Amino acid sequence: MGTFIQANATATIGFLTLVSNIIFVAVFLVVVAHSDSRKHLYNFVHKYVLELLFFGILSAVVGSLIYSDIVGFPPCDLCWWQRLFMYPQLVIVGMAWYKKDKTVIDYLVPLSIMGAIISLYQSFIQWGFSFGASGGCVAIGGECAKVYFMQYSYITIPFMSFTVFAYVIALKFVYYHKSWKLKNGWE
Repeated sequence: MGTFIQANATATIGFLTLVSNIIFVAVFLVVVAHSDSRKHLYNFVHKYVLELLFFGILSAVVGSLIYSDIVGFPPCDLCWWQRLFMYPQLVIVGMAWYKKDKTVIDYLVPLSIMGAIISLYQSFIQWGFSFGASGGCVAIGGECAKVYFMQYSYITIPFMSFTVFAYVIALKFVYYHKSWKLKNGWE
């Protein structure tokens, strides 16, 4: 089983990231252009926000553990920081889902913003931007700049992390937009 996962993890997870990025952009464009679709999306997110958050964050946690513990990619300093901001969110959302407490979203956003900044920074480093630092990474040994794989000319491990952080932030805005409309009697 481990060998199968090692051989197929990168292609599978990379493809799923690409599909999720395409869906994210398509949904964004439809929401901007079509008010009926926007209403349906807002209703869906408002109803299932905890489930969407849980499974999105779970995919990031499982993916990071597959890469480090099964595939054998050692996490660098920046990867550990991203995990620091991602892993607690799974526990927080799991407990919130169990208790049906949607106010937990407020606690996820600061963690996601910090994680998104770190993962986007590392993505830029891996795409070749150095930000003035020699080698592009200031961690000991420069492991953060090491690209274990790049699929579709942009998907790296830190970009996968950024994708999930961005989804959490986007879901917060969609959820609260709908909540605000309901609170103010607009729907």
